[in-house]
Amino acid sequence: MIKKEILNQLRSQESPNSVSIYIPTDLTGDYQANRIRWKNACSEALQVLENKGVEKTSFLKPAMDLIDNMDFWAHQSAGLAGFYSENHHSHHHLLHKHDLLTIVDNTFHLSLLLQEIVNQDRIFVLAISQQEVRFFEAVNSGIYPVLISDVVPANMEVALYLDIDGNSVQSHSAGGATQFHGNDSGQDKENIRLKQYFRSVDTGLLEFIHDEKVPLVLAAVEEYYPMYKEITEYNYFSPHMITGNPENLSPADIRKQLDPVFKEFHDQRVNTFVDDYNAKSQESLTIDGMLQLSEYAKNKNIDTMLVCQSHWNSMSKDEKKKFDELLFSVYDQGGDIIITPSENHECDTLHAIKRY
Repeated sequence: MIKKEILNQLRSQESPNSVSIYIPTDLTGDYQANRIRWKNACSEALQVLENKGVEKTSFLKPAMDLIDNMDFWAHQSAGLAGFYSENHHSHHHLLHKHDLLTIVDNTFHLSLLLQEIVNQDRIFVLAISQQEVRFFEAVNSGIYPVLISDVVPANMEVALYLDIDGNSVQSHSAGGATQFHGNDSGQDKENIRLKQYFRSVDTGLLEFIHDEKVPLVLAAVEEYYPMYKEITEYNYFSPHMITGNPENLSPADIRKQLDPVFKEFHDQRVNTFVDDYNAKSQESLTIDGMLQLSEYAKNKNIDTMLVCQSHWNSMSKDEKKKFDELLFSVYDQGGDIIITPSENHECDTLHAIKRY
């Protein structure tokens, strides 16, 4: 999962001969294919540096060291990106497959990383029971576990440190968690415990996703939904849920149940844009094409833009460089970027709605 902090850190890096590498990776099957793609990309980067007359290439050692790390290649997602310079080195797992790409420039090539963030065809899933908490990020191509154990309690017992004595409840906690005592009925007591548990989970989870606009779907027994909805402070809690004991559901089971949710959210978002675009076109508040969008982006006058993936893929290298600048300009001014496949909409150009 690419967080905005990671993207901002990479954007702040500027160094001659900065190397950006993107490869598609396979989750299952022949792990050698992943390794070979990376090895070839590293070789290409070294060749480009050599052709430029760069003698000091030791900054690529962290990338080269990954080549023979077989355990690393056995644990991949849909894609992998790496960024290497004299001042920085890092690699990041991606949720979407991207074409092989190796670029050497004065800054890192980051529009594909930005796509990971702005692509709203993503769904968060919180699978919660009294025994465990799991968190996933789902995209059209699959579903991936996200490590949240450093901010979220592992289960209800860890969250509340409960001692149960007959019909009384005594909560002992560390770090300032709420304490309560009482002799309520069994069901009231259970509801109090559950809400306290959910609040602890939600508070930790918000540290991780507070700046996201991605729907959060709850996977839990049905009676948990209204309680979690009542306590959550996340603004994009979904009306959809996956019912049943999530302990019995594999990630693949969860992802399968999200298909109608993906379609509904995406169609709703694109149809809203199309309706707004058609209405605003009567008021001369719409613009089309790279040139127009770039001019209006300079004046922070783009509210929403629609990008068709096939049109993006078909751009020339020079067009993609200009498009990168446009994307980051819209992103920085807080505009919405909608990415859609080509089969449902005209994709021969870019479309946007102006703010004024």
